[in-house]
Order: sequence, then structure tokens, then C-alpha cells
Amino acid sequence: MLRANLVREIQSLPFQEQFEMLEYLARSLRQQSQAQAHPGSVPGTLAAAAEALRDDYQNDPELTAFTALDGEDFHAAR
Repeated sequence: MLRANLVREIQSLPFQEQFEMLEYLARSLRQQSQAQAHPGSVPGTLAAAAEALRDDYQNDPELTAFTALDGEDFHAAR
């Protein structure tokens, strides 16, 4: 597909879908860039998985329960 046709198709999408397309392309470009910077590494590794779950890590009460203890002093049991 020619670039102009592709651009027209994307511009015809609703704003939210255009934004999702932009996010997808940016993610894809980052992965390609990382693959070129680190040849031999597996694309879509742990960092990509962590990024995909970032919202859960920050907001899921089952995953954030222990952050209430962040200000507490910790002493290992002896």
C-alpha cells in the first residue's frame, strides 16, 4: 500500500483508534530499535512484559498491598 493511501486510511479512523495506532507503532519501533541495539536478544522480553502490566503493578490492590509498609523500618528476624 502506498504511504499516501495508508495515511488517508489512518486519518479516516476515529481519534481514539488513531491514537491506539500511534501507540502500537511507537511500541513496535522501540522493539525494533532495541533488537538492533542488542543483536541476539529476544524481542518482547521481560521488559516488554513488565511495561504491558505496568498499570496492574501500580494500581491492582492485590499487587500494591505491601506498599503501605514502604515508610516502615525493616529489620530481619534473627
